[in-house]
Amino acid sequence: MSDELTTPYLPAVGCVADLSKEDRDTLSTYGDFHLAEAATVLIRQGDSHGKLFLVLSGLLHAVRREEDRDALLGSIQKGEWLGEVDLFDPSSTMCSVIVRETAQYWVIDRENLQQFLSTYPEAGIQLLIGIASTLSRRLRGITGRLMEESQLANLRAALLTP
Repeated sequence: MSDELTTPYLPAVGCVADLSKEDRDTLSTYGDFHLAEAATVLIRQGDSHGKLFLVLSGLLHAVRREEDRDALLGSIQKGEWLGEVDLFDPSSTMCSVIVRETAQYWVIDRENLQQFLSTYPEAGIQLLIGIASTLSRRLRGITGRLMEESQLANLRAALLTP
């Protein structure tokens, strides 16, 4: 990938796919486009950033550091959001996000997002529904994993009980 941005406007991917081209073009002006090389830390675990990122190309990993090891929480690819939890609930982030393959992304901070929502409420509602859908899918996935772990723990306990 060259050092030039491959797009100056948001393409119809992920949560912005349902927005009209005009709304996506307008939303584009409320944030900034960036390129990040492999090994760049986009979000550092424990920091608060108050930004929402949309991945336009490349591959990123969400990684949680515990004690002396890193646990891969998942991969993030084109069309996926990240940072939405800290955007709505600013505090220390639960994981780091690290670029694995050169990535282009668009980022908007909370203040600019609020300005967009106030100025373009119809498009803003569609955008918020898309973000809420992402949060819901991720929460459902985490809940499923917790249930599996609980069932495994119950099975282990049953096997160890005489």
